[in-house]
Amino acid sequence: MKTRAAKPFDEELGDIRGVLSRELISLRVLALVDFMNRSRSLAYPRASGFSDFEWRVLARVCESPGTSINDLASLLHRGVAQVSRAVKRLVAAGVLHRQSRAGGPGVSITPTRLGRTIYGPLVALARERNAAIIAGLTKEELGTLEHCISVMIDNAMAQLSRELELQAHGVAQRRLSRR
Repeated sequence: MKTRAAKPFDEELGDIRGVLSRELISLRVLALVDFMNRSRSLAYPRASGFSDFEWRVLARVCESPGTSINDLASLLHRGVAQVSRAVKRLVAAGVLHRQSRAGGPGVSITPTRLGRTIYGPLVALARERNAAIIAGLTKEELGTLEHCISVMIDNAMAQLSRELELQAHGVAQRRLSRR
């Protein structure tokens, strides 16, 4: 596989070599995630025939059958209306089944046999893509990376918790002054 040489600014890929991007690991992680997401948003729709959002809904339902629309919206960080529209399209396509929850409001979303059949190759593709991303890392490096990611997730969750607490207490946004 041929690789491209990184430039200070690449019109197609974006700014990946700025001063802060070299200094702050958080920005480097964001760049990695951005490149992975951009690639993923092309690969999975091509493999599944569904939009980027639809295949993610299908994948989440296959991973957690019986999920509600509200739970899906929370898991996917999207609005209930957007998730509901995607589920409606996937039900119409025959890959998801939607049924009322017994004894209460809401619905339960489960994959159909066709949905699970479509999901199988997506799992294989996810494993292939994961192998490509970690290619060149030793088992020891992967262990260290997994540990670092766990610590960073804990730290990010603590930051989010703090920000939500500040927001709940009505702490006003500070406006940066323009010079």
